[in-house]
Amino acid sequence: YYQSDKAQRSALKALLITHIGSLGLYLAAATLFLQTGTFALSAMSELHGDARYLVYGGILFAAWGKSAQLPMQAWLPDAMEAPTPISAYLHAASMVKVGVYIFARAIIDGGNIPHVIGGVGMVMALVTILYGFLMYLPQQDMKRLLAWSTITQLGWMFFGLSLSIFGSRLALEGSIAYIVNHAFAKSLFFLVAGALSYSCGTRLLPRLRGVLHTLPLPGVGFCVAALAITGVPPFNGFFSKFPLFAAGFALSVEYWILLPAMILLMIESVASFAWFIRWFGRVVPGKPSEAVADAAPLPGSMRLVLIVLIVMSLISSVIAATWLQ
Repeated sequence: YYQSDKAQRSALKALLITHIGSLGLYLAAATLFLQTGTFALSAMSELHGDARYLVYGGILFAAWGKSAQLPMQAWLPDAMEAPTPISAYLHAASMVKVGVYIFARAIIDGGNIPHVIGGVGMVMALVTILYGFLMYLPQQDMKRLLAWSTITQLGWMFFGLSLSIFGSRLALEGSIAYIVNHAFAKSLFFLVAGALSYSCGTRLLPRLRGVLHTLPLPGVGFCVAALAITGVPPFNGFFSKFPLFAAGFALSVEYWILLPAMILLMIESVASFAWFIRWFGRVVPGKPSEAVADAAPLPGSMRLVLIVLIVMSLISSVIAATWLQ
């Protein structure tokens, strides 16, 4: 898509912001090597004093850049200039999860993590979740809406991982389950957007109505994806989000400041569900709009991928529930 000036600007923004974030990883790696003589993650448990803060703080900063968390979130919505299959893979399932993965590995392999890192991680995750929710309210381009939704969902993962620093095994396991479950549900949502754009010639939500009548499979996919990413049982998102609520409220007995944070997250979760249901009611049922009535049929390959992801949005919930036990 290099022929488009907007795509070129978006690519440059993504390159610059993510590489600014990578400076934190360079700082962490250099400090770790100077202190321990190795780059092994397990060596982080040997760190003491200020070196711990430099290493874990650098890793967290790098993770924010790669996973589009405040203050380095601006690149992801503009990256929606990319083709939809790229968005479904890189911006829902793989690339944006790299930052979460780095932070999770540091927690699992490192140990001896200062609580201040967990506190900063939780505060920034909470701010990102609330800011991301407010930003996707005015969006009418389906992919930009999903981009801001992805930023909030990644914030949930960072919040859970930060909770685990305070001793919650359930928060750690729930966050890891979130990484997997979100990949299926959000990839489905992005590909539904791509299917609608292919068939109807637009992905602007106000121009789409009556999708279920003309394109039943994308209509069902829209419903499943919306319920999954907002955490409605029996879809996979519930088995990621509920453990984080359970862990947060359990820890709030010891750390009272967590209680208002968990209440805010509960409000955001309910509001997010209501907003996606609002768009579902306007886009999926009803009399087809002009763009939907004239929709071209989907090729078999597109239908197959949507079916697989719809099924996985249910099956992965069983896998997550079994693993969390």
